[in-house]
Amino acid sequence: MLPAAKPIGGFSRDQVKFAYQRTRKLLIAANLNSTTLLGGAPTAFASLLTAGDRTWFLNGLNKKGVDKQGDALSTRGMVMSFPPGKAQLIGDVIKVHGVMHAHAAVDKAGYNVLDVDVDYIFVYAIEPPHNPASWMRIVNEVDWTLSFGNWAGAATTFEPSISTNGIGGVAGALCGTTDGYQHPDYPDNPSSEAQPTDSPSGTPVDPYVIGQPRLAGCQATTGT
Repeated sequence: MLPAAKPIGGFSRDQVKFAYQRTRKLLIAANLNSTTLLGGAPTAFASLLTAGDRTWFLNGLNKKGVDKQGDALSTRGMVMSFPPGKAQLIGDVIKVHGVMHAHAAVDKAGYNVLDVDVDYIFVYAIEPPHNPASWMRIVNEVDWTLSFGNWAGAATTFEPSISTNGIGGVAGALCGTTDGYQHPDYPDNPSSEAQPTDSPSGTPVDPYVIGQPRLAGCQATTGT
């Protein structure tokens, strides 16, 4: 359920309502769209972005490796995608819980914007194709800020630009992969699957609890 819309700062109730509704659509497209989840083209998500963000997102989908700061070059990490042919969903229920909150802000260029902060947990029950005995859960925490304003190239005068806040992460996936996909760390990891190049670190956190500070890289968890 979305928060009740009300005027915030210089933004009208209708603008706040639109921001909540668009945020919901982006969360669904990024984390619940079956085509995207199973490694297909994330068209549903891309279609909701501004022209500039869409170009950046689509151009980076197939990149691999990391930059000088160690961040993945692939933009596919903006959405939840398992490698094609490596996972299938068990049933049709994906558990979701979280919060969103809107507030007035000023961006780096000094423009007034409406920020919508979101922190959501998505829990997926999956199994390798043809191997139901190796089923597992993947827990994805999505921590975004969507800044609504009048951006160059936007379809209307009130569109969102998305940034990640560094809290979220995926529990149950292999560490060290850099292709943007979330490679499940199955109990009996298939020999054809990518092998981890890194190990979880830090004090384990409960992946089902939102808002916990995370380390850069792959955070250890208490399990999924």
